[in-house]
Amino acid sequence: MADLVVKNARILLPDRIFDGGVVVENGRISGIKCNTDLPDADEIIDANGNYLLPGLIDCHVHFREPGASSKEDWFTGSCAAVAGGITTVLDMPNTQPPTITMDRLEEKRKIVMDKALVDYGFHFGATLDNKNDLMKLNRVASVKFYMSRTTGNLQVDSEAIIFEDFKILSEKKIPATVHAENNDMVEYWLNKLKDKKDADAMDYAEFRSNICAANAVNTVLFLSRIAKNRLHICHVSTVEELELIRKNKTSNITVEVTPHHLFLTKNDIKRLGNYSKVNPPLRSERDRKALWNAIEEGLIDVIATDHAPHLKKSKERDILTASAGLPGIETMLPLLLNEVNKGRLSIFKLIRLTSENPARIFRIKNKGKIEIGYDADFVIVDMDIEKKVRNEDLFTKCKWSPFDGWKLKGWPVKTFIRGNLVFDEGSIEKIHGTEVAYMEDGS
Repeated sequence: MADLVVKNARILLPDRIFDGGVVVENGRISGIKCNTDLPDADEIIDANGNYLLPGLIDCHVHFREPGASSKEDWFTGSCAAVAGGITTVLDMPNTQPPTITMDRLEEKRKIVMDKALVDYGFHFGATLDNKNDLMKLNRVASVKFYMSRTTGNLQVDSEAIIFEDFKILSEKKIPATVHAENNDMVEYWLNKLKDKKDADAMDYAEFRSNICAANAVNTVLFLSRIAKNRLHICHVSTVEELELIRKNKTSNITVEVTPHHLFLTKNDIKRLGNYSKVNPPLRSERDRKALWNAIEEGLIDVIATDHAPHLKKSKERDILTASAGLPGIETMLPLLLNEVNKGRLSIFKLIRLTSENPARIFRIKNKGKIEIGYDADFVIVDMDIEKKVRNEDLFTKCKWSPFDGWKLKGWPVKTFIRGNLVFDEGSIEKIHGTEVAYMEDGS
């Protein structure tokens, strides 16, 4: 007898929709069958004709532990993730202290293993002087390079060091992920912003302009081409970056965009005020349209949230000291399903951008597809549910969203991790998430 059967589903396979059910044994998918061929099981769940998608893999989150658990922690972040149909997250290294040594990576593992509901992996942080740690690395999703200032001792603005580190990672077959903004440009214009009387959120977005990002992307594309490493460019947001990537993209280059850059622009800054502050900032409508066009042409590989929650009090300061970052882990899937309903995005492209490609890019074993032998991570979505995003309904500890009040059609209703029903129409079931395994190192 199987452990779990989900029946009457429209199953999103990589190349087609299959009407039937999935069979789960020992946390893995053991069968994909017509409804009439499904076996008995300890638990049988009726999908009622809804889509069954592979669980989303959010490859860019900031769950804030250690060091800033007042904003988010691994339990509240996990609850928010599963409510948004996300079953695996990859956490960024700019915690307090940052994840830049092997010892700190192990300390972070100990914190997470008792609190996470979702499955998880870690990005390791590059610094100006941690090459010895990079040489020892295994069991990480990537090494993250912050080319401009961030939390912790993580700024790497030396092109020579970036190049040397890229060569190390090329040999180890570990991807480099990059926050690409030119630090000299950012600091130069932010210093000018300090002299501006009554500077506001719009000024901040204008002063941290497109050229800061495009210049840095140009640099890392060149360095990566010579180093022959795998490069993942985070939160691309501008026309200029896309033009450079289009000319230089190879199989070693992958590209990520965020929901806030896909759905918000500078026009939203008046509504959101300091709550709109994010790095890189919100861009123009021209930039936003270019991102969607790049998705359509296949230039974009991943949509990831860059979930960066902050409490309201840290946003309600003057613009220079207000925290930068937006929450987004609960709203990404509903936003994208709404686009599917509108005919703007295919459901197949959605699962490639949010499940299949993240698993492939970051070498995650047995995740990203509904396929026999893969982990039983999936989400049932009801494409007919229409409701508003409401701050008071959110699981994230910060309790606000830039999309508060938006009416969206298409929502996750049940989320499964390794065959465990973790999210069920608003209810959370506590399980222990596990760290992902990676293909190259066999961990």
